[in-house]
Amino acid sequence: MKISKMREIPIVELLAYLGYKPAYRTAGGTQWVYHSPLRPDDNPSFSVSVRKNVWQDFGSSESGNVIDLAIALNGGCSFHRAVLWLEEQSKHFCDLPAMDYTCSDGNYNRMTDILVSPLTHPYLLKYLGSRGIPREIAERYCREIHYSIRNRRYYAVGFPNIVGGFELRNPFFKGCHGIKGPSVIPLSKCGRTECCCVFEGFMDFLSYQTLVQSGKQQVIQPFPCDSIVLNSTAMVRKTVPFIDVYSQAFCYLDNDVAGRNAFAQMAESMPGKLVNCSAAGFLAPHKDLNDYLQTGKMSR
Repeated sequence: MKISKMREIPIVELLAYLGYKPAYRTAGGTQWVYHSPLRPDDNPSFSVSVRKNVWQDFGSSESGNVIDLAIALNGGCSFHRAVLWLEEQSKHFCDLPAMDYTCSDGNYNRMTDILVSPLTHPYLLKYLGSRGIPREIAERYCREIHYSIRNRRYYAVGFPNIVGGFELRNPFFKGCHGIKGPSVIPLSKCGRTECCCVFEGFMDFLSYQTLVQSGKQQVIQPFPCDSIVLNSTAMVRKTVPFIDVYSQAFCYLDNDVAGRNAFAQMAESMPGKLVNCSAAGFLAPHKDLNDYLQTGKMSR
């Protein structure tokens, strides 16, 4: 994507995809005001001009276009890193129907008529099977989500997060319903384990559970662990408090710039607590844990 085209990515759509909703609107609906995604913000002080597609954080005096926001969301990363991240994020929402900026009822969600049910659809189970995920694991952790966009009906695999939203996946779509947030999957309701495993996306979490079931000792931890899924590298700041309660965290993030940057941010916030499992041993040549799982199945 050309830089000039990337600057046209609507900031409000990026924020919506990341789970941020406006607190209110001003200037006839063209100025949207949020709680800042860049810092703690009890009083909404982060403003976005829909017309100009620029933002300003009045609490920190930062401002800029959508690329500047990508840099700020990723801890002040380089321009090149921000462009790669923004291009990856935009794939998941820019091809959806355009957001209605004139909507007056405060409901900016594109999806309607949501139906959540146990995962049974053979097409979705076949899709997960093609990613190396067996049915019993898929059914244990996932749901089946049916929804409408502009009166057309769709369905997807749903993975719940801690704020009541769902990550959605099917072979042609990757997105989120509701507020975006991390997912925490405890082994027991009676208390947490001493250590946890951290994953970038839920497909990697499902891959890890598959590897546990198959006894792949080279990759899995030798003791039971709770699991935490970021669901986006932009969720690092929101996820750190959930990870910090554990004595150690084994991180299975993607072997790319975004994954390495997310690990660096977490390691800076929790020095000495994180282990980078993606950069060593059997996983090092692979893009992510699901890529490792699929490669292993194909080589049998």
